[in-house]
Amino acid sequence: MIRLTALLALALAQIPALAEAPASPTDLHLRAQLKARQSTMIASEISARISQLKLHDGERFSAGQVLVGFHCTLEEAQLSKAQATLGKKVKIFEVNQQLETRRSIGALELAVSKAEAEEARADLRIAQAMVDRCVIHAPFSGKVSEAIARPYQSVRPGDPLLEILDDKDLEVEFMASSRAMPNLAPGKHFQVTLDEVAKTYQAEITRVGGKVDPVSQTIKVYGRIIGKADELLPGMSGAIEFPANP
Repeated sequence: MIRLTALLALALAQIPALAEAPASPTDLHLRAQLKARQSTMIASEISARISQLKLHDGERFSAGQVLVGFHCTLEEAQLSKAQATLGKKVKIFEVNQQLETRRSIGALELAVSKAEAEEARADLRIAQAMVDRCVIHAPFSGKVSEAIARPYQSVRPGDPLLEILDDKDLEVEFMASSRAMPNLAPGKHFQVTLDEVAKTYQAEITRVGGKVDPVSQTIKVYGRIIGKADELLPGMSGAIEFPANP
């Protein structure tokens, strides 16, 4: 009886130590999802009517390519007016500079003409900025994930137009127990089997999230597929398997 009591006390003493032991990724059933590292919603910055929007869902584009164009006759006219005004003000200032060398004009009049030329140059920059907003260029190469607006549609500032992403730069994202953090260092290899293609890919951890969820006691972990895999798309998901520790 004494021996049984001693064994029970020894087992109870070991429970806290077992609870505090780091969890191993191999003991967890983890699910992962592929996400694009670069993705954004293209929205309108002005109130205008769409004149160019040729891309549809799933179509590709290159960095710098025109994604959306707007009908901006008024803005273009204001730019032409600003260019003409600047040319006139600069010419007046140049003539006044010549007159000043001959003592035929006062210093105040020369200073005023110079200030008017600078003001016209600023107005030109404003008009040019307005015209530049009439065309939206692709910030990176990628694919349209959703075309929301339609050609000839009138939009207002903030209205969504296109959702785009870089489908060539994907990362694996999954949630893991915070207790497994000691075993989830960057560079650690694992396998991910994606349901949509029924294939297994080699991957490695690239970084671990910056905070732990205190409710679920989990943390986000990010990785990348090793090697080329053009068939993969954002949104695909599957199971993760870590190699057993030797």
